[in-house]
Amino acid sequence: MPNDDRSTLARHHLDVGADYVLRSAGLLSSVFDGDIMRGLVFLTALRLSAHAPQDASGERPVRLTAIARSMGLPIETTRRHLLKLQRDGFTLRAAGGGVVAVIPERPDIAEAMAANSANLASLAATLETFAG
Repeated sequence: MPNDDRSTLARHHLDVGADYVLRSAGLLSSVFDGDIMRGLVFLTALRLSAHAPQDASGERPVRLTAIARSMGLPIETTRRHLLKLQRDGFTLRAAGGGVVAVIPERPDIAEAMAANSANLASLAATLETFAG
């Protein structure tokens, strides 16, 4: 593949990837009252909990330190975001320590999840078009 074709493909991938990230950031902003960082802390807790062991109650709590370390954030910054998430019903304190991420059943969240699915499908379709 000539160098110019690779450069064009790389620019296209950058453009498509940036579009996906910016749309995702807009969705996070809409769900978390304009606080994208709080949304990222929530997504990190949700992702980490998928791999955490279940406790006696069947929950998958995640430690504050694991979330902070995963994101490269100070513990206190992470704690402040988690307290806001708990206040808004996105996390619960686990009995044995840690937090459990919860996806509240709200119309705005259902809309954001549907929009994210469409956003991801669009990304995949666009990349597939240029892969072949």
